[in-house]
Amino acid sequence: MAKRYVSNKDESVRMFKSDFYEKFTHIHPAVPHMIYIPVIAAMLYWSYRFEIPWGQAALLFLAGMAIWTLTEYLVHRFVFHVRTEIMEQVTQVLSDLAPGEPAYPALKGWRQKHYFLAHGVHHDYPNDSKRLVMAPVISIPLGLFFYFAFRFVFGADVAPAMFAGMLVGYLIYDTTHFAVHHWRLRGRTTLYLKKHHYRHHYQDPDKDYGVSSPFWDIVFGTWGKGGKIEEPA
Repeated sequence: MAKRYVSNKDESVRMFKSDFYEKFTHIHPAVPHMIYIPVIAAMLYWSYRFEIPWGQAALLFLAGMAIWTLTEYLVHRFVFHVRTEIMEQVTQVLSDLAPGEPAYPALKGWRQKHYFLAHGVHHDYPNDSKRLVMAPVISIPLGLFFYFAFRFVFGADVAPAMFAGMLVGYLIYDTTHFAVHHWRLRGRTTLYLKKHHYRHHYQDPDKDYGVSSPFWDIVFGTWGKGGKIEEPA
């Protein structure tokens, strides 16, 4: 699927008229680590207080990380992405904006607005360094949902270790996402992840939904292996 992107530079677009709302859309990549590393430590300590054996806690931690990788894939594929025509309509609206004009009011209908807020601004401005990590106003409620879901399904004693693993998986995802767009990567694995993610941006946004791992793309048949990556200037 061909799609024209607005910019490959570290540029951005104003999202809202309100300065108050706009401020919450610009997130420094260190913010998730500042919020969630203490939570991870607290969850592991809580698991210790429940007297969960270390071996069992380690397995629960790894299970939480695995749950994150599946969550990352499913949310990216089925929540962040929409039909091709909606993506192209949003791109056209952004292309037609006057300098400094807020994008959200110019969009029409809930489908365009949902896609733009959830993911479209990243696809049209993929190297906007302040919109690469999830905003805490979204990640914190989601985190609370998953923690209480773990408590409900697995029990209060098991949930902390699993939730800690899920949060580590989330931080790996956010860090990987920022790195593939803004760091000079050298290792074979990290360069592969960069190519994998760039295929999604610049070749086919209906493939390669995994950011921190291609595992679920391979499982569900959305791995777009091969192909030449052509980035816009």
